[in-house]
Amino acid sequence: MTGLILKDLMYLRRTAKVLLLLLAFYFVLFAAAGGDTAAGIFSAVTVMLTVLLSVNAFAYDEAAKWSVYERSLPVSKSGVVLARYSLGIVVSTCLTLISFLAELVILRGVSPDNLTALWVSWSVALLFCAILFPLMYKYGTQKARMVLMIVVLLPTLGMILLQKANLPLPSASAVLLLIRFLPLAAVAVVLISFQVSCRIFRNKED
Repeated sequence: MTGLILKDLMYLRRTAKVLLLLLAFYFVLFAAAGGDTAAGIFSAVTVMLTVLLSVNAFAYDEAAKWSVYERSLPVSKSGVVLARYSLGIVVSTCLTLISFLAELVILRGVSPDNLTALWVSWSVALLFCAILFPLMYKYGTQKARMVLMIVVLLPTLGMILLQKANLPLPSASAVLLLIRFLPLAAVAVVLISFQVSCRIFRNKED
């Protein structure tokens, strides 16, 4: 399984220059913004790059016809899926740590609100992976990207509809409660998603 993770990392090395340029751009933007705006910038970057790099890993496999070779490997099908989920966790965790270190260096400290933003971004990145991976295994990268766009837009559409209907928005206490349990919810959803992906992958390859 470790070899499969290294394979994905070698794939993603092809985008290293673009990734470094993106990080440099957001680092400058982060330094210029400062405060809560800066925390929001890197929180969004964590989610965006986690999804982007995960999609690229699936896309590279499809382009290289990797599944043909993968069947001959002495790795269980659940191990293959676990390697891909491990990649998503590693990427999101590394990006969160980079954001944390950037705040320590530039802002000379991390406020509780900024820590919360980082915690939430890590959780949201895992939630997107949990939604994305079963779709990738089921439909492939092209169709899954379209479904993911719909999933991303649904919360925004929901907020707009609530405002148009003059319905009360969630209270501050409800939002804080959601944030507190969001990481636990993200881990639970990832575990469920892993089981679903394993089932899809087994049925697809049988």
